This record gives sequence, structure tokens and C-alpha cells, in this order.
Amino acid sequence: MPISKSSPYPDVRALGRGLAVIELLAKVGWARPGDIAKHSGIDRGTVYRLLHTLNDLGYIVKRDEDGAYSLTRKMRDIASAIRGDELFTSKIAPHLIALTETITWPSDCALYSGGVVSIQESTHRISPITFHRFTIGQERSLLNSALGLAILMELEPAEIDAALRIEAAASTGSMSVKDIEVVRMRVEELRRLGYAWAAGAVDPRVSAIALGFRGRDRIVGSVNIVFFKRVLSPAAAAEAFLPDLKRCVEQIASEL
Repeated sequence: MPISKSSPYPDVRALGRGLAVIELLAKVGWARPGDIAKHSGIDRGTVYRLLHTLNDLGYIVKRDEDGAYSLTRKMRDIASAIRGDELFTSKIAPHLIALTETITWPSDCALYSGGVVSIQESTHRISPITFHRFTIGQERSLLNSALGLAILMELEPAEIDAALRIEAAASTGSMSVKDIEVVRMRVEELRRLGYAWAAGAVDPRVSAIALGFRGRDRIVGSVNIVFFKRVLSPAAAAEAFLPDLKRCVEQIASEL
């Protein structure tokens, strides 16, 4: 396992070698110390010490019949604790940054989960034309924001109905058949237009356009471009930036 040489701190070789053993066992399953030494490039004496430590800590288990070792459930529990949205953010950040470097205006990427549109990544911090630097973690309206409307554009009719039921319950109100039909008509109108847009949904000075995406494991999200209302209309922003936004969204979808 390569270790960075650019760090100002000294390498902890034992930790690096221990992780190399864990990575090897994750790939091959049960393995004896000699095989681990051979395939990892770590000398046999060090391998035995690492295996003894990892075994004592509960990360690996020894099979008495042949002395082979394998990872335990403890390692699976650690892996399962890695949050999907954290992995998602690490994948989409480069594409969002590239978009802002191209168009200058800031951008947000949101996911829809549990009835909530939540911003997972943003480039407000790097854009010279920013409005709200701390948007990560903030929620946006499903029905009134460009991010939310772009997500609705990605949903099937039954999914839209379910989303609206959650929305109504969250607002302690109810949505009539007429209300649902109005939302459906709005979504169809935006689909014909080719993008979602909103003006003044969060800040009266600001408008946004957005596109949605879908990934595996039922991931649904959207990416916006945010701009001053007095500088651009949604139509003008779409004319200028929609190809770049589409490219960004397609790249994010391919990551998923």
C-alpha cells in the first residue's frame, strides 16, 4: 500500500503494513501467514506480529485446521458504517468544481431522501460570485426550489404521489387531487422546457436553474446553477449554461 511522501509527518509503518494485511485478506479471503508475506511483500516475522495484534483486537480470526486468517464481522460492521452520502460527495465534488470553474456562478448538488431535499455539496465557497457560503446540509423545498423541482422531474408518477404525501404530512396539511394535478402539470411543463427553474425561492435576489439525475440504489438528486435575478433570467442562464450543466449531471450519473 503506497504511503504519501508529501506529508510533513513521519509515516507510521506498522499502521500502513497492518492496513496492507487487511486489504489483502479482503481480496483473497482465508490466507496463511506465509502467503500473506509473499503477496504483501512484508517479511514473515512482521506478518506474524501484525496478525497477532489484529487477532487480539478482533479484526481477524484464525482457523485452527491450517493456521489461515480471515477478516471478522467487525470489519464488515466498519465498512457498513460508511455513509453513502459521504461516498457520494467524494465522487461528485470534482464535477461540481469543474462546472463552477467553467461558468463562474456557484452550484449546489442535492439528494432526495426520506422526503427531504438536502444539499450535499456546494461550490459557493470557491466561486467569486457567491451568495451564501454555508449551504451544505441545508434543505430546499421540493415544490418551490429549482433543486426540488428538478428531482420531481426525475420521478415516476407513483413516486411523485408518494413524495407529495410525505410533503403534505411534513407540513401537517393535506394535498387535494387538484393540488397534485397542479404539481404534475408543472413537472410536465418543466420536462418540455428541459430544465427546472425557480426565482426567489431562498433569497429574493437570486434565481436558479437545475437538472436532476438518478443513480443506482434509488439515488435521486439534482444540480443547480445559482445567479442574480438582476443579471440573468432563467431562460438566459439556460441558454448560456445548460450544456455545461447537462455535462456535469451526466458525469455525476455515470459515477453512480
